[in-house]
This record gives sequence, structure tokens and C-alpha cells, in this order.
Amino acid sequence: MGAAGAVRRAASKSGNEESKLKTEAVVIASNGMIYSGCTNGLIVQWDANGNRIQEFNHHPCAVLCFCTYGSRIWVGYVSGIVQVLDVDGVLVAGWVAHNGPVIKMVVGNGHVYSLATHGGIRGWSITSPGPLDQIIRPELSKREQIYKRRENIKILVGTWNVGQGKPSHDALMTWLGSAVSDASILVVGLQEVEMGAGFLAMSAAKENMRFHKLS
Repeated sequence: MGAAGAVRRAASKSGNEESKLKTEAVVIASNGMIYSGCTNGLIVQWDANGNRIQEFNHHPCAVLCFCTYGSRIWVGYVSGIVQVLDVDGVLVAGWVAHNGPVIKMVVGNGHVYSLATHGGIRGWSITSPGPLDQIIRPELSKREQIYKRRENIKILVGTWNVGQGKPSHDALMTWLGSAVSDASILVVGLQEVEMGAGFLAMSAAKENMRFHKLS
């Protein structure tokens, strides 16, 4: 990362207002050029000696990460957008990849995988967008009714934390019985948090007895 370090030093020494922005990500492309992304979406291209070549801005949000493969550069933004550029900085494609900031991207097994701050990971074909997309997309659209079905469902989500104890079968039926018939999916969290005074006193007594036995 010696060249990338030179880029960071050059950016910090530059006097214009754009260069005063924080550099969030740096990557070296296959052509030996270095690209740095800033907090306002500005992407700057540098040579290996830290000389500024050009700059471009395809999205007005902070650049958080880069990924390169062959002649393409993937850019991840704080807005959840992912863009694909060529090595000259020309925008090839862009899409909403996540509903949160994209913080990391890696290449593996023919795909680019993106990671968002909420923990979501998604994979994107490394050949897309490409000529094959223009053939596949219209065909998939024609057959959309075959492979896609839209349904409206009701989801019931609840949590149990009554009396710091495990719910009985009768208690669950009383609580959920009338609502279950209307729900397609039921999600229940059982919070058995045993933190009452009696439990704490018993725990302290057990710990004291264990200490005396060890002594």
C-alpha cells in the first residue's frame, strides 16, 4: 500500500476545498491507477507517484469502499448504492444494493459480494452488466408470471416477559389463541430473564457455598 499511502499524503497536502474532504476508501486498479473516494462522493484518480490525474462524481453521497476486478471498479456508498465504473471512471451501471451503507465488497466465485452495516450480504454477478443481460432480461420479463407470485400475508410478532418466568401452555393459548388464526407467520420471543430478588439471593447463596467448599 505504498502507492496508496502516497495518494493519502498528496490529498492531505493539496490546498483546494475538495481535497480537504476526508478520504474514506482507496483502491489500486488493474491498470496501476489508484482511486480514492471522499465523503461527498468525489472519486479521484491518481498515478502510482501520487499525482492527481482526474476526478469525477457520479453520486452525491460518501464513498465507503471499493472493489476491483479486471477492468472494472465497484463503488459502495453510504446510501446503499453500488456503482460499476471502468478504469477511466466512466459510469457503467448503478443500483440500490442495500437499505443501509455498503461498508465492504469482495470478489469470489464469479461474484462481487457486498456487506452493509446491518449485516446483510448480497452477491452480484461479476459479468453483469454485460451483453448477456440484454438477452436474459427481456426473456425473464416475458415469463415473469411463471416464476413470480405475489401474496399479501399477515405476520404476528410478540414477546413474553411476564413475571420473569416461563409461560405455561394455557397462558400462551390465552395470549395468542385469538390472533393466530388471522396470521400466516407467527414469531414469538420468550424472554425468560431470571433477575428477581429471590433469584439473585439464591445465586449469591450458591456462590458463597461454592467458595467455602473450595476453601
